Order: sequence, then C-alpha cells, then structure tokens
Amino acid sequence: MNTTQIKCFLAVTETLNFTKAAAQLFISQPGLSKQIVSLERELNTLLFIRDKQKVRLTPAGAMLAAELAPLQNNLTEIIEKVRTIGKGFSGTLTIGVLEGQWLGESLTNSCISFMKGHQNIDLVFRQGSFKELREWLINGEVDIILTLRFDIADIPGLVYESIDEDEAILAISKQCAAGKKEHIEPADLAGEVFIAISPEDSRAGEELSKKTFKKLGLSFAGIKYAPNLATAMMWIEAGQGVGIINHKSSLVMNSSIRLLTEIKIDDREASSCIAWLKNNLNPAISIFMGELA
Repeated sequence: MNTTQIKCFLAVTETLNFTKAAAQLFISQPGLSKQIVSLERELNTLLFIRDKQKVRLTPAGAMLAAELAPLQNNLTEIIEKVRTIGKGFSGTLTIGVLEGQWLGESLTNSCISFMKGHQNIDLVFRQGSFKELREWLINGEVDIILTLRFDIADIPGLVYESIDEDEAILAISKQCAAGKKEHIEPADLAGEVFIAISPEDSRAGEELSKKTFKKLGLSFAGIKYAPNLATAMMWIEAGQGVGIINHKSSLVMNSSIRLLTEIKIDDREASSCIAWLKNNLNPAISIFMGELA
C-alpha cells in the first residue's frame, strides 16, 4: 500500500463516485480505477461493490476507511516532514559536552562549518558531568556526547570515535608543597591528597585512577572524592590536592596550575571522544560526523 493508493481509496470513500473522486484528485478515471484494483489485489480483498447505479463500501472497505480517514488531513504534512528531516535540511542536533573541557580547534572548526552549511539544523550544546552525559544519551535528551573514552565502555549499543589521542596528566596547584619543587618525583606526592571523581559519577574513572597509582607506584596522604569533574578541578585549583586531567581540560591554561609532565602516565583512556547510540536515527548525526572526517 502506497500513498497514491491511500489517497485514491479515501477520495472514493468520500464521494462514493469514481468520476468525482478522479476529478478531485486531478487524475483520469481509468487511472483511479487502476489504483483501486491494485490496492484490492495487494490486500486480496474487495473494497467496493460497483454497479451502474452506485458504489458501496464492503465491510472490509468500511473498516479500512475508518482506520485511514484520521490520517488523511495529516498524511501529506507527515510525509513532507519525514522527507525534509531525512535529507537533513531541518531539525535539531543536541550535543552534551563534558564540563570543564574545551572543544578544541578541530572540533570548533567542524561546528562552525556545520552551522554554516546546515543553517536549518539547530546545534544545541549542554554541559554536564560524566553521569549526566551517560543518562542524557541513554534517555535521548542529547544525540551526541563529547566525553572521555574510559567512561563510555559499558554503554550498550554505543558508537564512538576518538577526537584526539590525548595523554592523561597529573595537575597540582603551584602553592602545594609538591607543586613548589623544581623537579617532582612520584615519591614527592606521598604527602599530598589525591582528588578523585566519585564512583557515583564515574566508576570507570575511579578504577582508572587506582590502576594508575599501582602502575606508577604512587601513594598519597589520602583520597578526596569530588562529586563531579567541575568540583575536582576547583579543588585542584584551590590547592587541596593533586588530580588527573587531560590536555583539553580548562586547567591546562591556568597559570596557577603545575602540570606534572615529568611523571608519565601514558594512558590514552583519558582521550576525548565523540559518542552516540547506534539506534539514534537523527540524520543530523551522520551529517555532523561528516564534518569531522
């Protein structure tokens, strides 16, 4: 059953006259009859009883008319909306961005190019914590998330692409005892508090931190859990301890922060990535990803 058959069928049900229905649709009567016959063959059901005096609906035809009639007024509008969105000419693309992270030059350029080339698609940004980004993505509140790779491993049906192969790095305030030293060794951090993301916000982040401690032989005076990344960054800036960030963190350009490049973490799981759900049919996703290629 196609849209032409539906239009022809509904026109005949309204007029109960093939000639009037054909005139209403601006097609020939034989053309209209051909569409009705084709529909009846497809359904293997007689829809109209035709004789010289009048046209009547069969019980099957009456039931089909009752089901299709409510769609008549909206059918054309629905089809046009689907076609338009399918071509990517209009709609909305909502992107969730991890708090405290920069987009970076290449992604910023891609966003600008996307907005210039697709002015009928609204590009909407939302900032959130690790947990919020995961929940928004799963609930369909955002189409794409920009986050760190370690935090998305357990989301089913996820597709992702790395934006940068970025190394994790330790950061500390220059006002902390270790931050004032000319050269810092792992043992120099033993008197500092480690600021970690709470497992409620990112269990994967907590586990990655512990794995890093073990790998580098790091020990700390204690661990202080921040409810989210934004709070963790604020605590690091305030001199309350040392934490792990990446090079897209806004702390990187903070003059009061010392990046401990001498202690090599060499863990690419903290790299930035862009992720979306495989079953999200928003055509703007593929258009946006095309800008990143």
